[in-house]
Amino acid sequence: MAALMLSGCAFWFMKGEAPEVLVTNVTPLEASAFEQRLQVDLRIRNPNDFDLAVTGIDFRLDLNGSRLVRGLGNKELVVPRLSDSVTSVETSTSTLQVVRQLLSFSGDQPLIYHVTGVLHTKEGRLPFDSSGVLLDKGALSRSPSAQ
Repeated sequence: MAALMLSGCAFWFMKGEAPEVLVTNVTPLEASAFEQRLQVDLRIRNPNDFDLAVTGIDFRLDLNGSRLVRGLGNKELVVPRLSDSVTSVETSTSTLQVVRQLLSFSGDQPLIYHVTGVLHTKEGRLPFDSSGVLLDKGALSRSPSAQ
């Protein structure tokens, strides 16, 4: 059993580093009283010396610590070696959840995202977990003349 586990770990190390997935944009689409459609743009970075053939993605996106959406996408794309690619996933959430997010956001705090999930590839599943800032503190309250 130990030999099988070690050989599995050796296989993973030979396959390289895990990709990084970053949120680049969240765009509102159509809405109804109960549902808000969103387009989430994700940048997939491949730090490896081989192309990464992605067959799908399953992710959860939180904004400032609260869940915004869970997204599923089945678009196939190839992320070239030592490069990145952007993919868009259309998803939905409750309109009430979006309203709660908007009411809890104030311009004097940054808009921080946390995205976790799994990239599906022809070789298996690759988990990812990353965070970043979509909007800096005060970005919405600044006017062009104040800068």
